[in-house]
Amino acid sequence: MQPAQMHAPPPAPQAHPQPVGAPPPFPGRQPAPPPQPAAGPGYGPQLTIYYNNQGYPVTKDRFVIGRGKQSSDLTIKDPNVSRQHAMIEFLNGQYYMVDMGSTNGIEYNGQRIARKVVNDGDLFRICDHDLRFTFR
Repeated sequence: MQPAQMHAPPPAPQAHPQPVGAPPPFPGRQPAPPPQPAAGPGYGPQLTIYYNNQGYPVTKDRFVIGRGKQSSDLTIKDPNVSRQHAMIEFLNGQYYMVDMGSTNGIEYNGQRIARKVVNDGDLFRICDHDLRFTFR
């Protein structure tokens, strides 16, 4: 009689490095990242408001400027500024400066505006306060 032969355990199943049916990857090449929207809060060029030599990034679709501490994203301490004076609105891929029914309004190039597209370098005036906008 022959001694019992030792059998090795079966090999562990191999994990597939990519989905079945997918083309093999090219050496040294990474897959393309998913497409991203062109602009807007959180992606694309960042809109920043400069007020009193300080930058305030616009991080929301509705960014409120006013006197109210709890109700504003950018607070301007001035009794002539309404609690919710203006809003930066992101809509259809563009930013707009919008007057929220304030008493003293918003000026752009000396003209009172109700709603205007925000462009790089624009300067808006709320009462005696200058707000400059840049995209970075």
